[in-house]
Parts: sequence; C-alpha cells; structure tokens
Amino acid sequence: MAIYDIFEHVERQKEMGEKIDLSTHISDLTLNDQVKPPDEKGSLFATIAASLFFFMLLITCVGWGILTLIFLVSAAPTHFLTFFKIYKLKTFISRRYLNLKRSAICFIALLVALFSPALGTMIACSYFLMYDKKGIKEVVPSILQDQFNEFFNPPHQGNL
Repeated sequence: MAIYDIFEHVERQKEMGEKIDLSTHISDLTLNDQVKPPDEKGSLFATIAASLFFFMLLITCVGWGILTLIFLVSAAPTHFLTFFKIYKLKTFISRRYLNLKRSAICFIALLVALFSPALGTMIACSYFLMYDKKGIKEVVPSILQDQFNEFFNPPHQGNL
C-alpha cells in the first residue's frame, strides 16, 4: 500500500519560495511553527486524579471478586450434596458465577484504564454491550445507564 504525504503541496510551495495561501485545514505543526504547549500542570493533575480513581475502583473490584468467590465456594458443596435439587441454591450459585465473571471483566478493564482510560472504558463497555446487557442495570452507574438505554432503544422518528 502506497503512503502519500497529504501536505506535499505545501512543502513544494515552500521549496519554490512561493507565498503559501493558508487554509484553515493546515495545522501549525505542518508549517513547522511551534505550537503552544498545553497547560502541563492541569494535564498532570487530571492524569494523576484519573489514575487514582481508577486504582480505587480496582481495589474495590478486587474486594468484590474475592467476596463473590468466597460465596461461590461456600455454597458449592451444599449444592453438590443436594444433587442440584434446590432451585434457590441453584439460582444463588448461578448469580455468584455471573458476578464473578463481571468482576473479572471489570478488573481487566480497570487495570487497563490505569494506563489508558479510554481503552479500559472501551473494554468494559464492549463486554456489557455485547455479552451482558442485563449487567448494565446492575453494574454500570445510573448516570451512564440512560446513555446505554438510548443506544439500545433509539427514539423512533415518524413514518417517512
């Protein structure tokens, strides 16, 4: 696949010494001007704060996973001894297993989000949108649930 320099015409005009008529789509970086650096202090604080909050969520997620695993392991022997006959115990174990899977996905997403918040969020959203839509109501914060519901049920536009 060929690689094209989309700003080749600008470089040719510079070499010929012609006056360059700038349009709004040519960036300062293309013209080798220095771009003002972003506010380092604000960016650094936002990065540290986001990492700190993701780390706190990660610790909570680990606790959730350990607690769920304890419940699952403690209920499993009773379930085996009753030969899988008690319906309430069966639903309890299936819910704990589902929570364990959710905890694992959230752990992976939060671990990735420590280094790349956008990628970690994308992993979690992908899982819940594709495999566990019911988990959106149980795991995703209520503020974000409206956005997910709009995505699943777009508003109907009148008959055209």
